[in-house]
Amino acid sequence: MTHLLCTSLTPIDNEIFFAQAQEKFSEEFVLKYSKYKRWQDAKSTILGRLLLAYGLQKFYNINVDEITIEYSKDKRPFLENSEVQFNISHSNDFIVCAFTSHGGIGVDVEKISNVDINDFRLQFSKSEYDNMVGSLHVQEKFFEFWTQKEAVLKAYGTGLNVALDSIEIIDGSSTIGEEVFYLEEIDLTAEYKCHIATQHLNEFSSTEITHVSPKKIADFMGSNFFKTIR
Repeated sequence: MTHLLCTSLTPIDNEIFFAQAQEKFSEEFVLKYSKYKRWQDAKSTILGRLLLAYGLQKFYNINVDEITIEYSKDKRPFLENSEVQFNISHSNDFIVCAFTSHGGIGVDVEKISNVDINDFRLQFSKSEYDNMVGSLHVQEKFFEFWTQKEAVLKAYGTGLNVALDSIEIIDGSSTIGEEVFYLEEIDLTAEYKCHIATQHLNEFSSTEITHVSPKKIADFMGSNFFKTIR
């Protein structure tokens, strides 16, 4: 089973939220999110970690104080001594966190906006680019392909070493070397595109999506400490 948690970004009670985060998280993590100049980026980073802790507890019975995050040589975060894989993404008002216990996983969410697709021509195969150009909804098609490619890169785990144009999406899947990644679209709202990439095909069930309200995730932070999360 693949799970996805999502929550929304709001400016409500920011002063209280950031004061609690400084108390609840490790000094290393506080320094990390404090480097962001925009409160939106800092808060989205915190919410991503809160969704991670919330999901590990909810879906895998992993207590918050047992969560230890390490980083691979490619700077990919992973859980120490656990088969559970996770990935976090955020864009504008949405923060999402995906989980699986079967191989790698990647998720990407993007708000649909006006972009000049010609600026990204070299990031797509000819067939993908032709598909976008021929679409009645060019921007939507662009972000559909973009989130698919990003999700695959993140599931593969060494995204900086793989060029986007080398990843071609064919019939809902993509192959890097000998590894096959299967894609699933996540329907959030009409203004966003979101895709999950996994190494297993969900033939009989789709990803379980859970929306967590800003209040619920803030209450979760207030009742726990996250000193091992960085």
